[in-house]
Amino acid sequence: MTDTEKNAGNSTGMSTGKNAAQPSTAAGGRAVGGGLDGGLDARLVVERGGFRLDVALTAAPGDVVALLGPNGAGKTTALRALAGLVPLSDGHLRLDGAELDRTPPESRPVGVVFQDYLLFPHLTALDNVAFGPRCRGATKAQAR
Repeated sequence: MTDTEKNAGNSTGMSTGKNAAQPSTAAGGRAVGGGLDGGLDARLVVERGGFRLDVALTAAPGDVVALLGPNGAGKTTALRALAGLVPLSDGHLRLDGAELDRTPPESRPVGVVFQDYLLFPHLTALDNVAFGPRCRGATKAQAR
């Protein structure tokens, strides 16, 4: 097993290949991928050459989730799969109960922008993260 495989998540024996990302936990240690009535419920399986991404994600409405891992672990592939830019080999993707597995990227209420980590360089990281909730009507305190 490579260092990337050891660090990619909890081993479940479901992923194979070099740099395989495996199902993980997030959000304060609770297991992700258990399913929600609202929010995000996804099991992303993407196979590309010798790489296999197999990750389960859930997030309640309003949650902020970070994908962390070493180079080659599948973070960008997971984001691209959520946005519909990379097709799923297996799994599912539900947002607020709506199946998005076969929904084209332009019809999904999800987007991804690959650029600088700060949308607004003159703002703090916290204010950059709070921008989305503020656009949806959250107060400054709620967004923080």
